[in-house]
Amino acid sequence: MSNTYTEITTAIADGVGTITFSRYERRNALSLELFADLSDCLDDWATNDDVACVVITGGEEIFCAGLDLKLQSMFTNQERRDAYSNACLRAYGAILDYPKPTIAAVGGPALGGGCDIAVFCDIRIGADNAIMGFPQIKMGLTPYFSPLWKIVGLSQAKLLTFSGDKIDAAEAARIGLLDRLVPAGTVVEAATTLARSIAETTTASAINNKEMARRSPAMDPISALTYETLAYREVIWHSDVVDRIGAAYKRISK
Repeated sequence: MSNTYTEITTAIADGVGTITFSRYERRNALSLELFADLSDCLDDWATNDDVACVVITGGEEIFCAGLDLKLQSMFTNQERRDAYSNACLRAYGAILDYPKPTIAAVGGPALGGGCDIAVFCDIRIGADNAIMGFPQIKMGLTPYFSPLWKIVGLSQAKLLTFSGDKIDAAEAARIGLLDRLVPAGTVVEAATTLARSIAETTTASAINNKEMARRSPAMDPISALTYETLAYREVIWHSDVVDRIGAAYKRISK
């Protein structure tokens, strides 16, 4: 497939694939084209062994301002509504059930659909200039409540989605919406450093561990114990794992 995108820029280095929104003149607002670029890139990288972990960002100043209001103004047209719904299902679904770890590097506003993208990622690193929330609620629109509540809990999710109020980075970190807080101007670097640490486990290990994180939460405790034990038993004999264990043993034995 083509790797030419118009609304994002991409890079692969050290096992990390980085997707950067590039609609700066529209505050990285979500368009059908941006949704398509994001989905196409994620689909491409899902089977690319050079990518073990994906970082999604808008840069240091604006993560994503949410749905482009120019697009929203066209929703009286049924075809446009259908196209938007399909784009949402494809892009958000790709992130939510992605086979590799995903990290949102949130600098500046992450609002509405932009906040959704961060929520759908596995991990959220935020700069202290981040602003998060679902202001579309103020206009009578509905939110994606799940998996938000699984991250921040039912009460905090209700606070965010009933009111549509925005919260700053400190509050987002306090309630668990952000996993780590870093100084403004350093969020992409911090997310990339974490992504490289994940990539160092190898792409195969990253995929195995992501698969466990995708499936175990839906299991009862004994089923999860059995599944995770079988997963461990399946990988422990692989030659690359044996080699890595041996190398680690030699290091600590010196």
